[in-house]
Amino acid sequence: MTSEPQTSNRVVDPDERATIVVLTGDLFFGMRVRTAVKQLGYNLTIAKDEATTIDALDQQMPVLVLVDFNQSVDWPGLSPLGAAGVPVIAFGSHTDVEGFRAAKAAGVSRVVSNGELSRTLPDLIAKYRSS
Repeated sequence: MTSEPQTSNRVVDPDERATIVVLTGDLFFGMRVRTAVKQLGYNLTIAKDEATTIDALDQQMPVLVLVDFNQSVDWPGLSPLGAAGVPVIAFGSHTDVEGFRAAKAAGVSRVVSNGELSRTLPDLIAKYRSS
């Protein structure tokens, strides 16, 4: 059986709420982000791996992706996000210097600490979400 890539012809209803995707293995933190994002009027999809995050490009057309580098991240595996023009905010421990460097080298839109993400999430979404 031959498997060809599926492409979506999905038309987004202008009244439909925009989606933000967060790549994280920490479901507790993901739920905290979900609560904040929903209060701002967005849908949130939690992805546990890079493949699921990339799948969301076609399925949900996210306006922003948040990447938790508190876990191991395959930055090259996320390169389709940049090619699609989706802004990416990476976040992790303020002590993870290598994580900050790797995220910046991957070309993400912004890299912040966990605390900064928690404190400024509404502002970050307003500034970096795609239209």
